[in-house]
Amino acid sequence: MDAAATEQRALRFSTVGYLFMGCLGIGFFLATRSEAILLDGIYSLISFLASIMAGRVARLVGKPGSETFHFGYAHFEPLLNTLRGFLIVGLSAFALVSAVDALLHGGRPIAAGIAVFYGVSAATLCLLMAWNQKRLAKQVGSPLLEVDSRTWFVDGIISTGAAAAFITAFVFERLELHDLLPYVDPTLVVVLVLVMAKVPLEALWDNLREVLQVAPPKDDQALVRTAIEGAVADLPAQEVQIRMVKTGRYFYVLTHVLLPEDWRPGSTKALDAIRCRIAASLREVPLKLITDTVFTADPLWTSVDDDRTCEKPTEG
Repeated sequence: MDAAATEQRALRFSTVGYLFMGCLGIGFFLATRSEAILLDGIYSLISFLASIMAGRVARLVGKPGSETFHFGYAHFEPLLNTLRGFLIVGLSAFALVSAVDALLHGGRPIAAGIAVFYGVSAATLCLLMAWNQKRLAKQVGSPLLEVDSRTWFVDGIISTGAAAAFITAFVFERLELHDLLPYVDPTLVVVLVLVMAKVPLEALWDNLREVLQVAPPKDDQALVRTAIEGAVADLPAQEVQIRMVKTGRYFYVLTHVLLPEDWRPGSTKALDAIRCRIAASLREVPLKLITDTVFTADPLWTSVDDDRTCEKPTEG
């Protein structure tokens, strides 16, 4: 099975899993009145909706450009992941405010015994899904599956913490510590939101950087620069200007090679051969690259200044 088919199958499986976990969370919330379980359930339902869109995006990114999107659909990946990040951060903020309010007003009671069963079951299922999606993400090189594995992992940690807190609440019930019991659920929500805030915030920031077309990480830039500069080392290049941007699973590289005015490549085929050599040098770089190489004798085109004004050509 090819990478695209594996990715689609994994996303479909994940979509069903999110729907199941969301319904499970809402059902157990109605039985326990635990807002920690409600948070978990809504988190899963948000992920369910995002997963449906991810399946559509995964099919789009493999298609060529169109009349509407000349450069293809790769930018849909970070855009979707950014939207998912905003939703999760917003949900977490709402849950945090609600939990703090409950703590300030006497807490809220829960049915701890039923909640323990939910916490253990949900944690097991979510962590198994996180492991599976992480494995497939590495196998096919899919940013969508990578984000999906993080989402399942966060959900699994939330459920693990919930299980531990519900066990504590169950012990409080048996010890008849009724004054402490109402504070278990809102305290759990506060702790989970604060502990796990780093994961969705990092995912949001990473994908927002791609949407804004911020330069890729310096380590990736160094790999690409080293490969390209080695490929053109035999040319009398006065400057090699390399610009890069990462969008989803693709890494676009635009290279301007500044050459002396009297340099003669011999033919257009000779220039294409140099382009092929540059592309070949990048095959060892563990990134999905799209390369574009431009040769020029005018430093105007290697400038980072976008206000380029060409001199009016002289008449012969």
